[in-house]
Amino acid sequence: MLALIALQVGIAAGLLAVTPEPSGSALTATPRDSAWPDPSPHRVRYVAVTRSVKLEVLDWGGSGPPLVFLAGGGNTAHVYDNFATRFTRRFHVFGITRRGFGKSSHPETGYDTTTLARDIVAVLDSLGLKQASLVAHSFGGSELNYLGAHYPRRVDRLVYLDSGMDTYAIFRSPEWKSGVLRAPQPPTPAYDDDVGSAWSWTLWADRLSGPGYPEAEVRATLKFDANDRFVGTTSVDAWLEKLDQAAEPVDLKRIRAPVLALYAIVDSPEAMLPYWDTLDSTSRARGRKMFEALVQLHTRLRADFSERVKRARVVRIHGARHYIFLTHPGEVTHAMLEFLSGA
Repeated sequence: MLALIALQVGIAAGLLAVTPEPSGSALTATPRDSAWPDPSPHRVRYVAVTRSVKLEVLDWGGSGPPLVFLAGGGNTAHVYDNFATRFTRRFHVFGITRRGFGKSSHPETGYDTTTLARDIVAVLDSLGLKQASLVAHSFGGSELNYLGAHYPRRVDRLVYLDSGMDTYAIFRSPEWKSGVLRAPQPPTPAYDDDVGSAWSWTLWADRLSGPGYPEAEVRATLKFDANDRFVGTTSVDAWLEKLDQAAEPVDLKRIRAPVLALYAIVDSPEAMLPYWDTLDSTSRARGRKMFEALVQLHTRLRADFSERVKRARVVRIHGARHYIFLTHPGEVTHAMLEFLSGA
């Protein structure tokens, strides 16, 4: 979950820990993605949640009750481009990109849990959805927590993709504050094209996060110039600090909707970091410390979540990684369909 966010900052939010942003006017270059055809069969709309903030909303269509996907920190709704279509035969599927990311508005404020949840409710209102089932990955679990506790009439069922934890407790944990959860980064690969193209970044994300990482997500979170060269990110400045500092506690005992919590169970640092063989001895030692701290944090917070959320059904998938819907899409899909159908 967010415990891997330090790594995901590099993977999903611009790979800043791997490649520094170039300086100068290149950061203002016009992205090329307007000429790149997104293959995912969604419609894109922009919903005004306040007078000055609009959110990107993806509509994959489908028939049946509404199912809304919320992305993790640093991601946009496009991260579900290859996964959301698995559900269109049973549901009308949507995805929301939160403020500060991708093509949604980038205000300097409004990253507290209350405002982020209200943004989602405003989107539901705009879509005419009185109630919906919601699915969230990573940091999106904080929004599910708040919606379940404070907007019980707006939620039908809640699905947590490696996100069933108290997000506020993660940010306040000694493991997070100590910095031990920051993963060692892999070296630059030999196949890198030296220009930071969308192709090379997609291969990186595919390796680090999981197979099938959408190129549309890479293009939504990164900027590329007219020559398809990487020039920066599309995320609001200091987004991780904004989410950290503005996180609010939520009383999880107030969640009454049926809950499915899917957890990725990683049994070793080698499995957690798929580039383990490329690391030197110092980086491996750091990776082992991170893994041990992460297991302790996850064990504690997952048990707390199950204790406080009485209607939670827990599914543990061994061998999965944080982007559980990419590494194990089949198991996740079946578990979700069984749960969402009321079985």
